[in-house]
Amino acid sequence: MDIAAKAVAELDNIRLIFVGAPSGKEEEIKKRFLQCGIKDKDLTVRGYSPSRERLKKTFCEVDLAMVPSRTEGFGLTGLEALSSGLPILVSRNSGFGQTLRKVPFGTYFVIDSHDIQVWAKAIKNVRDKDRKTRLKEADTLRSLYKEEYKWQQQSEELIGKMVNMIHGMNFCFDAFLDKDYKIIIIFIGLFR
Repeated sequence: MDIAAKAVAELDNIRLIFVGAPSGKEEEIKKRFLQCGIKDKDLTVRGYSPSRERLKKTFCEVDLAMVPSRTEGFGLTGLEALSSGLPILVSRNSGFGQTLRKVPFGTYFVIDSHDIQVWAKAIKNVRDKDRKTRLKEADTLRSLYKEEYKWQQQSEELIGKMVNMIHGMNFCFDAFLDKDYKIIIIFIGLFR
């Protein structure tokens, strides 16, 4: 949170919308952001919402999604933003950041630093492009990502990893992948 707040505080005419504050903790989170130097007028803090519609509305009202995590598992938020066609900046310290590094041109959207100035410069670089260019770049990255990580291939790899994980254990595992209907049926039985 502090990376985002401090980077935005370095720039003029940038608003930060933070989504994901725990219910009832919005004001506490806002105070923590303000301690990082961001101005109150440049900050909106919203609670977490499981609503897909709310997420879509948020993506429509912003120009950039940034996920400057110091550490994170995959980082689904970045992928959701990219899937919606929104320009993104993500930390290398997330699984999504690591994944993007394997996609052509993906490294342009991955920030390998915790330095506030590096993030501020990356935000400014995105802002300085006209909207049409920003959206075209996001669309290009989305297409390249989709080409690199196909659903069918990823599903089959996951099944293979699951089979390898339990190979040699006391499990009876039968997996059926119906290639026509793209349905995965897994039966797991534990023998005692």
